[in-house]
Amino acid sequence: MTKTTNTAAKKGQTKRTGSQARPAASVKEFLALKNPKGDLILKVDGQQVSLTSLDRVYWPTEKITKFDLLCYYIAVREYLLPFLKDRPAILQRWPRGIKAPMFFQQDLENAPDFVETIRLTNLQGRELDYAVYTNTASLLYLVNLRTIEQHPWHSTVKKLNKPDWIALDLDPKEAPWQNVLQVALVGKEVCDEIGLKGFPKTSGSSGIHIYLPLKPTNEYESVAEFAKLLAGEIAHRVPKIATVERTIANRKRDQVYVDWMQNARGKSLAAVFTVRAKDKATCSMPLTWKQIENGVKISDFTLQNVPALLEKKGNPWEDFFSQRQTLKLN
Repeated sequence: MTKTTNTAAKKGQTKRTGSQARPAASVKEFLALKNPKGDLILKVDGQQVSLTSLDRVYWPTEKITKFDLLCYYIAVREYLLPFLKDRPAILQRWPRGIKAPMFFQQDLENAPDFVETIRLTNLQGRELDYAVYTNTASLLYLVNLRTIEQHPWHSTVKKLNKPDWIALDLDPKEAPWQNVLQVALVGKEVCDEIGLKGFPKTSGSSGIHIYLPLKPTNEYESVAEFAKLLAGEIAHRVPKIATVERTIANRKRDQVYVDWMQNARGKSLAAVFTVRAKDKATCSMPLTWKQIENGVKISDFTLQNVPALLEKKGNPWEDFFSQRQTLKLN
């Protein structure tokens, strides 16, 4: 069962706080603030978004604050939002920063009326209201809830059961980074041979993700079966350094896990351009295959340098959605 609505319409408007009596700041005014403290209201997309605890430190070693995180998402919003828009969100909330416990949230209990939700029935038969990314206002509202990372579904609310990309996660665990890069290039080789275009990105954590844009014409089950075959072929070509073995104890130390199992309804990977809740505030950065060949590293891309890099070098995934492909599954 699915139903798109907004949470406030179901459960009432969120409670007004004292900070909401203050004049709303424009995006330009917000970005110009120097070490702001406390709360304020940001006017964006014609909405007033309540932003709280701006001086809360999320990365204690780097002294990066919630304000810095919000500024980052404002700076990259035009690049990021196409990969979030109209997708249910899986919320990972870090209320006290990256060194404190995180918790998952699927059911969005209260939100202002500009935050859309979709009501879904989970495997246990429970109805949950998932947040849906729509625009900058909705993104910043969710970031204000301490969702450092953005984790969208692989499908949009328009075609919930039909993903519009395949995602492979090259997870090294203890394998050397050079093996991850080599496995990624084998992935490109396989995709090229079967006439599909893959787009690589850093995971922002420890590995590489390869995405294949799709026309949303196939159900999750069929897409997952194709992803399984693709991952298996990659591992078959370089068995010394790649595997599809899920159990860590059964992998060899040098093997990269080619994880295809996230291609399922309700699952997700960290979005391209998202900040990760990792040391140095690394980001999941879109790449060219040339960067893979040249030995790109996870640490090359952080909250502090990604906006400038995008301004200077552009977006390697700019044509991602214009490259949607049809899987021939028969």
